[in-house]
Amino acid sequence: MDLPHGHPQGDDALEQLVARVPLFSALVPDELTAVAQRVRPRKHPRQEQLYGAGEKNSKLMIIHAGRVKIYRITESGHEQVIRILGPGDFLGESTFISGATSDHFALTLEASDICELHHDELHDYLLAYPSVAVKMVETLSARLAGTEHQLSMLAGEDAEHRLAAYLMALHDASGKALVKLPTTKKDVASFLGLTPETLSRKLTQFEEIGWLRLGSRRQIELLDVEALRLI
Repeated sequence: MDLPHGHPQGDDALEQLVARVPLFSALVPDELTAVAQRVRPRKHPRQEQLYGAGEKNSKLMIIHAGRVKIYRITESGHEQVIRILGPGDFLGESTFISGATSDHFALTLEASDICELHHDELHDYLLAYPSVAVKMVETLSARLAGTEHQLSMLAGEDAEHRLAAYLMALHDASGKALVKLPTTKKDVASFLGLTPETLSRKLTQFEEIGWLRLGSRRQIELLDVEALRLI
């Protein structure tokens, strides 16, 4: 079994990997070992579809390195980004919970190290380790709240408000004035329900006003956080 590149090696390597995942953070060492014996680490190249809409995915996938885009295709044929997941996040839980086929797509944005846990085994773990079930519910509740906020924002706000709210969310999550877009401007625009051209134009306008400074590699320095928050 190949371990993800760049992660600890040795007999306890998988235990260390599992311990880093918030979903399993409350488990004691013996419980971590039991989980580690069941997970299967896999390497996935950039731009690999992990599963698609209409498929019945049988695995919970836990990201150790890399990023995964979750998106849907609208009735008009456009891509709508739902969220971007990174290290510590999990995906593939919707089929486990509902038993239905997936209604979205999952695509790696970069080479990713992902550990897989079959849904049958996950069911046993949730019964055996209530802390895992609680953490999963907390995470899914936070995602639901985020989705509701996204829908509200898309329905009632103009481009400036959407962009400012998004930048404030990045700022509040990092606690820093220097933030980095988690993915391409095209994907960010999709998430905000904007065209890439509109997003670029608004970013340039914000920079000209003096609210932010655009940097390289998707970095943005927020120069006037209060002004952005008050938009």
